[in-house]
Amino acid sequence: MRRSLAVLVWMVVLSAWAALAQSPPHIVSPEVQKDGRVTFRFNAPNAGKVEVELEGQAHGVAMQKDDQGTWTVTAGPYDPDIYGYSIVQDGQPLIDPSNQLMKPNLLSTESAVHIPGPATTPWELNDVPHGELHHHFFHSKTADEIRDFYVYTPPNYDTRGKQEYPVLYLLHGFSDDASGWTAVGRANVILDNLIHQGNSIQIFLSIRREIDNNLCCLINGNLPVIKCNNRTRDTCRFR
Repeated sequence: MRRSLAVLVWMVVLSAWAALAQSPPHIVSPEVQKDGRVTFRFNAPNAGKVEVELEGQAHGVAMQKDDQGTWTVTAGPYDPDIYGYSIVQDGQPLIDPSNQLMKPNLLSTESAVHIPGPATTPWELNDVPHGELHHHFFHSKTADEIRDFYVYTPPNYDTRGKQEYPVLYLLHGFSDDASGWTAVGRANVILDNLIHQGNSIQIFLSIRREIDNNLCCLINGNLPVIKCNNRTRDTCRFR
């Protein structure tokens, strides 16, 4: 009985070793350097050609394969920004599996790489007071379906106070969802920085996706929900 148990344990250990030996190497991608250059890595031992297509660049950058099947390229330097990119394997655009930062899009979701800039860059997270994002859902009578939108409330917003706020309404194009202005555009972070610097008054943001009947959906959907749940200035001048 003991001998059988010992054999079984050894079989499990050997199987684990074999699995570790066959697993792909740990990959860090993208790796951003201080000078703005970026190293991309992608494991694809059987691929014939791999390149990186970066947002704003006219052509893809070819990657080189090492003995373990990992493709690598260092490109740039690039200006501080958040860039969408794809790993293109044998002509097929792919998301970088080693990267959790995404650029969501309803037609073509991409990976994203953040090239940090100085603290004065509007979209950089800084040690300043931050507002809050609220996710709302409502039934649109115009579209006859459930729609969603986001509302940004400025730092130190007090629901029990008396101050009323103007509202800036941001509408998306066809391929973005309601989170695009914040997930990709960092509109909330930009407002945090501008308000802290004294370059913006405290305002609300209403952020939604629009594909059709946008004015009717805005008037019949967003406006009543925001007016009911927040203290906003209810005149056209402050919208």
